[in-house]
Amino acid sequence: MTSAGADKAGRTAEATSAVVHGAARRVQAGREAVVAASSQAAALAKTAWTVIAQRKFIAVGVGAGVSALGATSYVAGRRAGRRTHGPITRMTGGRI
Repeated sequence: MTSAGADKAGRTAEATSAVVHGAARRVQAGREAVVAASSQAAALAKTAWTVIAQRKFIAVGVGAGVSALGATSYVAGRRAGRRTHGPITRMTGGRI
Protein backbone atom coordinates (compact mmCIF):
# COMPACT_ATOMS: atom_id res chain seq x y z
CA MET A 1 0.00 0.00 0.00
CA THR A 2 2.82 2.32 0.73
CA SER A 3 4.23 1.93 -2.77
CA ALA A 4 0.80 2.52 -4.31
CA GLY A 5 0.45 5.69 -2.25
CA ALA A 6 3.93 6.78 -3.21
CA ASP A 7 3.19 6.16 -6.91
CA LYS A 8 -0.02 8.14 -6.67
CA ALA A 9 1.77 10.97 -4.83
CA GLY A 10 4.51 10.96 -7.48
CA ARG A 11 2.00 11.15 -10.32
CA THR A 12 0.12 13.93 -8.55
CA ALA A 13 3.38 15.84 -8.05
CA GLU A 14 4.26 15.42 -11.74
CA ALA A 15 0.80 16.58 -12.84
CA THR A 16 1.00 19.57 -10.51
CA SER A 17 4.46 20.39 -11.79
CA ALA A 18 3.23 20.23 -15.40
CA VAL A 19 0.33 22.55 -14.58
CA VAL A 20 2.65 25.01 -12.84
CA HIS A 21 5.11 24.97 -15.76
CA GLY A 22 2.26 25.47 -18.25
CA ALA A 23 0.95 28.41 -16.24
CA ALA A 24 4.44 29.90 -16.07
CA ARG A 25 4.80 29.61 -19.86
CA ARG A 26 1.44 31.35 -20.35
CA VAL A 27 2.42 34.13 -17.95
CA GLN A 28 5.71 34.60 -19.80
CA ALA A 29 3.90 34.73 -23.16
CA GLY A 30 1.52 37.34 -21.75
CA ARG A 31 4.45 39.36 -20.44
CA GLU A 32 6.13 39.29 -23.85
CA ALA A 33 2.89 40.39 -25.53
CA VAL A 34 2.57 43.33 -23.12
CA VAL A 35 6.17 44.37 -23.75
CA ALA A 36 5.69 44.19 -27.53
CA ALA A 37 2.46 46.20 -27.36
CA SER A 38 4.01 48.84 -25.13
CA SER A 39 7.02 49.25 -27.42
CA GLN A 40 4.69 49.68 -30.41
CA ALA A 41 2.66 52.26 -28.49
CA ALA A 42 5.84 54.11 -27.55
CA ALA A 43 6.99 54.18 -31.17
CA LEU A 44 3.60 55.49 -32.29
CA ALA A 45 3.65 58.17 -29.60
CA LYS A 46 7.16 59.24 -30.62
CA THR A 47 6.11 59.49 -34.27
CA ALA A 48 3.02 61.51 -33.35
CA TRP A 49 5.09 63.83 -31.18
CA THR A 50 7.60 64.36 -34.00
CA VAL A 51 4.78 65.24 -36.40
CA ILE A 52 3.30 67.68 -33.90
CA ALA A 53 6.69 69.24 -33.16
CA GLN A 54 7.55 69.64 -36.85
CA ARG A 55 4.09 70.69 -38.04
CA LYS A 56 5.28 74.07 -39.37
CA PHE A 57 7.91 72.48 -41.58
CA ILE A 58 5.43 69.88 -42.76
CA ALA A 59 2.91 72.61 -43.63
CA VAL A 60 5.57 74.55 -45.56
CA GLY A 61 6.56 71.42 -47.48
CA VAL A 62 2.95 70.58 -48.34
CA GLY A 63 2.31 74.19 -49.41
CA ALA A 64 5.38 74.21 -51.64
CA GLY A 65 4.34 70.91 -53.21
CA VAL A 66 0.83 72.15 -53.93
CA SER A 67 2.21 75.38 -55.40
CA ALA A 68 4.63 73.49 -57.64
CA LEU A 69 1.86 71.18 -58.78
CA GLY A 70 -0.39 74.13 -59.61
CA ALA A 71 2.36 75.94 -61.54
CA THR A 72 3.23 72.81 -63.51
CA SER A 73 -0.42 72.23 -64.34
CA TYR A 74 -0.82 75.85 -65.48
CA VAL A 75 2.27 75.70 -67.72
CA ALA A 76 1.18 72.38 -69.23
CA GLY A 77 -2.27 73.79 -69.97
CA ARG A 78 -0.81 76.89 -71.60
CA ARG A 79 1.43 74.83 -73.86
CA ALA A 80 -1.42 72.56 -74.88
CA GLY A 81 -3.64 75.54 -75.76
CA ARG A 82 -1.11 77.18 -78.09
CA ARG A 83 -1.63 76.85 -81.81
CA THR A 84 1.28 75.71 -83.92
CA HIS A 85 2.59 78.07 -86.58
CA GLY A 86 4.19 77.28 -89.87
CA PRO A 87 7.81 78.07 -90.75
CA ILE A 88 7.08 81.37 -92.51
CA THR A 89 4.86 82.62 -89.68
CA ARG A 90 7.55 81.72 -87.14
CA MET A 91 10.24 83.41 -89.26
CA THR A 92 8.26 86.66 -89.56
CA GLY A 93 7.15 86.63 -85.93
CA GLY A 94 3.48 86.07 -86.78
CA ARG A 95 3.06 89.07 -89.13
CA ILE A 96 2.29 86.95 -92.16
